[in-house]
Amino acid sequence: MRSRPYRLLLVAALIGALLLCWSVYAQEKKSSRIVWEYRMVSVQWDEISKLSELGAQGWELAFVRKEEEMLGNVRHPTVIYYLKRPKQ
Repeated sequence: MRSRPYRLLLVAALIGALLLCWSVYAQEKKSSRIVWEYRMVSVQWDEISKLSELGAQGWELAFVRKEEEMLGNVRHPTVIYYLKRPKQ
């Protein structure tokens, strides 16, 4: 009969230790969240090297959108690049 209170105490201590470990782990995960900054760039085909320069600065391509504007009978396409990088 004496071993039963000790077993309950041991189980309670183990549960407490597990909750403490989970809490510490959750705090570490929360603090490692990345904050991003964003940039929109419109580049003509002959300026494509500008994207390489931005890549060297740490920018990553997140999304591309193509727009077309009609001027008379001529289409003028514009490509917009959406970039992101970790906030500095």
